[in-house]
Amino acid sequence: MHSIKVIRKKARVFIIIGGAWGDEGKGKVAAFYAKIADLVIRATGGANAGHTLYINGHKVALHLIPGGIGYPGVICLIGQGVALDLDILFQEMEDLRNLGVLDAEERLKISGMATVLMPYHKELDELYERMRENKVGTTKRGIGPAYEDKVKRDGLLVYHLLDSLENLEAVIKNAVERHNILFRHYGMKEAVVDPHALAVKYHEYGERIKKMVVDGHNFVRGYVDDPTKTIVVEGAQAVMLSIETGNRPNYVTSSDSNINGTLSGAHLSWKDITEVILIYKAYLSRVGNGPFYTELPAHLDADGNLIPFAPEEAKIGDKLREAAGEYGATTGRPRRVGLYDILVGRYAVEVSGADYACFNHMDTIGKFALESNGGSISVVTSYKYRGEEINYYPFDTIYTHEVPEPCSVISIPGWVIEKGTHTYEDLPENAKKFIEVIEEYIGVPVKYIGIGPKNSDLIVRTDV
Repeated sequence: MHSIKVIRKKARVFIIIGGAWGDEGKGKVAAFYAKIADLVIRATGGANAGHTLYINGHKVALHLIPGGIGYPGVICLIGQGVALDLDILFQEMEDLRNLGVLDAEERLKISGMATVLMPYHKELDELYERMRENKVGTTKRGIGPAYEDKVKRDGLLVYHLLDSLENLEAVIKNAVERHNILFRHYGMKEAVVDPHALAVKYHEYGERIKKMVVDGHNFVRGYVDDPTKTIVVEGAQAVMLSIETGNRPNYVTSSDSNINGTLSGAHLSWKDITEVILIYKAYLSRVGNGPFYTELPAHLDADGNLIPFAPEEAKIGDKLREAAGEYGATTGRPRRVGLYDILVGRYAVEVSGADYACFNHMDTIGKFALESNGGSISVVTSYKYRGEEINYYPFDTIYTHEVPEPCSVISIPGWVIEKGTHTYEDLPENAKKFIEVIEEYIGVPVKYIGIGPKNSDLIVRTDV
């Protein structure tokens, strides 16, 4: 008997992932697709991530609710890979109501298999960071401890909040037993958890969200199996922050923010993908600690905190940070900034399976080159490492204890992008040269080009 292969027609599925250390402006491309989306999914991370959007002319930063909520009729899902802080979720829903999005509660869905981030996770986050000799630079939102409980099989699921009060209390009691030992040992009496009181609170939370909770897998399949639908997955953080593909073990987030974790967190498989889009800035930035081989000098201490300085003392990194407004959407912390690194870019393409790239802040970097950087901007194409010139991003520095240094660079004169620029052909020649150099090295077309702060400031190339 011959088997018959059944070909199913499916929805279009666009996966949007950060190509470096986060803050690349993923929301710009997500917004472009959200206009035509039926379902927008947040797949990984927690309230340590954030994206900014404009609703009814007002700027709002969302950390858990997908940005697609700003578009009428779009259904949004918080997927099973998310660490869900319900206090922040409720605040975001209130903010949306105040901005005139009155149906957010009807359009927002929550996977019953999502992990619930509890108040004691934040206390643990603070304690762990205090105990570390080498600081991670955590946002102290409790994300790491929440995923730690998940891996140790002590995590609470959204479904637990819908169970009886008695069963919920039993789950919490089991989860906090070892945490309470730690809190008492370190004199944190105020952090010691009362399982009953917490169960009462979160049982009430369960009642508040009950109508939004869905079976994530079957809910998403209802869209995937409909060829008339379009799904957008908003990635959180980025490839170089992934617990699997980033600067492990210390300088990463606690979820897999690369393609594999993003797919599983969104209740999808690789066979569902239509397009993977990797988002970069035309320079690089990073919040907190960790390797950054093309970082520009700035007034920041070892933990990434701003050192006060007079305007005339500004270093090149300070100037770029100010020109680009590089402060964290979640924490407000100043970001470290540096030259675009081809080796980081190519690595991200290779491990994400990207089909296309987006480069944001093309207006910023062109103008900065002309006004503050001697007229040109550079991209780094190789490192000097262990006495050799290499053209790959090395991870063995963890035992060699050597720091790769930028070796070969390509310098390109700056540019100014005029208002009214709408197509790739309209871009200044130097901007196009910058993009063409990037494409040659990272190996995928730059299909999307961000040329301003608004979501609408996006050129979409039709020739790639």
